[in-house]
Amino acid sequence: MSLKPLPDASGPETLLGLNRSKFEYTLLELDARSVLQMAAPAVRAQRPILTMKAHRAADLSKALSQVFWPLIRIIISFSFLFIDNTILLVTAVLSRLRPAASRRQPAQRNVHFYPKTVLITGVGTTHGLALARAWDAEGHRVVGVDVADLNLPVRSGGGMSNALLAFYRVPKDHYISRILDIVHREKIDIWIPCSPKATAIEDATARQVVESRTACRCIAFDPELTSRLIRPNSFRHFLAERDLPVLEQFQVQSRDSIHRILNRSPTKLYHIRRVTSSANEAAVVLPKRTLSRTYSEVSEITISKDIPWIMQQQTRLGEFYTDLLVVHGHVHAIKVRMVETRASHWGASRMDEALATAAHRLMQKFALKGGIRMTGHLSVRLLVDEEFDHKSVRHTVHIADCVPGASAIENLLRDARCPVAGYLEVLSPEPAEPAAWKVTATLSPTPRPSSPSVVLLETILTGFLPRFLPVNLIKSILTALEAELIPFFFWKDPRFTTHDPFPWWWHVHVYQPMREIWLLVKQIREAGMPTDRKGR
Repeated sequence: MSLKPLPDASGPETLLGLNRSKFEYTLLELDARSVLQMAAPAVRAQRPILTMKAHRAADLSKALSQVFWPLIRIIISFSFLFIDNTILLVTAVLSRLRPAASRRQPAQRNVHFYPKTVLITGVGTTHGLALARAWDAEGHRVVGVDVADLNLPVRSGGGMSNALLAFYRVPKDHYISRILDIVHREKIDIWIPCSPKATAIEDATARQVVESRTACRCIAFDPELTSRLIRPNSFRHFLAERDLPVLEQFQVQSRDSIHRILNRSPTKLYHIRRVTSSANEAAVVLPKRTLSRTYSEVSEITISKDIPWIMQQQTRLGEFYTDLLVVHGHVHAIKVRMVETRASHWGASRMDEALATAAHRLMQKFALKGGIRMTGHLSVRLLVDEEFDHKSVRHTVHIADCVPGASAIENLLRDARCPVAGYLEVLSPEPAEPAAWKVTATLSPTPRPSSPSVVLLETILTGFLPRFLPVNLIKSILTALEAELIPFFFWKDPRFTTHDPFPWWWHVHVYQPMREIWLLVKQIREAGMPTDRKGR
């Protein structure tokens, strides 16, 4: 008996034929998965590429903006060169035709007058130049210094002033040693630091070195007092020790402590925030309109010894600044100015004058309690609040913080007369309080409106260009152009005076273009250095 082969249905060819479609489907599925797996990294890799392109575009636009305005300034400088040369020549001729009487003669007629030698650092700034001209007009000898952060081959515009007896450029790295050397060489009597490139601590250290080794006297605070003034916590303790009005600030660790502070001062307003809160995190305002809402708000605060909060008193009527010249514990010059965001109507009412008088009295008390060591320039921020009684409401002025140094003198001398007599008090062996009529609180003037030509141009452009550009963009461009063009209008530039016009011309046509070119070359070199390293 022989075995017969199995039917075709059971043969290997038939079995393979029956499973062929399933096998092909499996192969297609595997191919699709492999393609997706290979494509996914490519899609994920595309996002960083797009992000890198966006960053490169942002960096390119930033670089172009940094290059655009310097080039505009350089082009404008060359465009105005002929006009400004004519102005300079006419001014020089007219000054020659005037009587040759010296401006120093009124001071020199005094038989008791003895000229002093004054060192002014930062004479390249507008306030430093104004200070040098004021001392020169009084008949004193002036030595100017610029603190150099760039190795420019030319001096600043202030260094070209005819008010200077001598001029020096001091590198930032050797600031103190070079100042001491100049004081020895020129036999300086008074040193007034005005340079914004030197910090208050550097000026204080230089003062300690100079006064310990020479007879020169400096208009700057000593190092220990400077460190107390610039640190908020130590300045707060400085005010509290002298019983001066300071804004209350507490670090609280429980809800009960919050309620105790609110009950103790029911008429005051506080902002409370976490110690570790970010700048964008909103603070909680206490107390609320009703007692129940206040308790409800405090109950929602998560507070403990591990998570403390800070309560700081807030004011209701705004803030302003007082810029001071303090010599031996007496205020010899003061300017009261409102913060820029609220300065449109400041100084126009009797209430503003009364507020300025109150600020002046407070600053006199502050300087007097500081003692004889209080000598220097100071910008103090003051806050005005309301205090309620049963029958009346009164305004109170609190001291918030202060900034010593060059920034204070910049605002003090803007549109104001230089207090030369106040500076000379630093040489007095027995300092006395100045008479009240000699020191008055100067209110910072209302900001000047734009020139009529700029207003007319803005009206014309905003009438035709909004089809192509937004109105806000047009106004911002015009404002920027006005700010760039003002230095070339000699009647609006503080560096220009009829008897000393050359600092204005030199600044806008020599020093500033050279500085712009120098900075552009430096930026190009710094931008090219990483590429060179990668190429290597």
